[in-house]
Amino acid sequence: MNFKSDFFESQKDSSKVDLRLKIIAVAESTNLYAINYTYAPLLLSLSLKTNDSIIKESVISPKDSVLIMSWTDTNKELIRQQFNTSYKAKYFIGDPYNIHPDKKYLYRLPFKKNKKYRVSQGYHGKHSHHKETSRYAIDFQLEIGEPVYAAREGLVVKVVDKFKESGGIEFLHHANRIIILHNDGTTAYYVHLDYKGVLVNEGDQVIKGQHLGYSGLTGYTKGPHLHFVVRKERDIAIPIYFEGYEGQELKQGKKYKVLEK
Repeated sequence: MNFKSDFFESQKDSSKVDLRLKIIAVAESTNLYAINYTYAPLLLSLSLKTNDSIIKESVISPKDSVLIMSWTDTNKELIRQQFNTSYKAKYFIGDPYNIHPDKKYLYRLPFKKNKKYRVSQGYHGKHSHHKETSRYAIDFQLEIGEPVYAAREGLVVKVVDKFKESGGIEFLHHANRIIILHNDGTTAYYVHLDYKGVLVNEGDQVIKGQHLGYSGLTGYTKGPHLHFVVRKERDIAIPIYFEGYEGQELKQGKKYKVLEK
């Protein structure tokens, strides 16, 4: 994700700005606004640098802005320095008050029919699926150029397809991807897509089984595959189940095929 402001430099993992923090000095005060440029609600969290305690959280609606803080001093440079010294900020996709994961929903496997694909890393995978954001991620062994399909209907809220390279941890933020917002507030991440290998645009509504793009070899990875994960609030990964495999956890090393209703 990417975020620009009068206080922060943009991160390196995105082609567009998602969130901007902007200070505006008016007659007798200086105001800090958060501007959301995406099609998804964003949760902005401000915390103290001294002890990481959260001092304010705000939900910014899609394509909207919110007043975050205000000072009586009109010296923008002084305010900027004080803010940088005292606070740090991060944000997450989704409104935590309106995310209610549908635990009964059955997802479509995100690859083409009539072929079995191996799971190269599953839930709690030892290689890279051990953090809160990825403990329920699944890596499907798709080769470069193989089609990727929507596992669930939803709204495309993020598209990145500008990267060409892959490798070690230094490429962590260089993975092409699609993020889709579901009607229960959760988000699906389709990661490591091919360079210019995305067929949808931000703001598109997609249906289950729609062709989204092509698998690739980009970002932090040793080989081509599709990294797929569904998250709830604060980027927390959640377990999901697939059509034809209800109640089953897909196992590393085994092959699976699309079994639609």
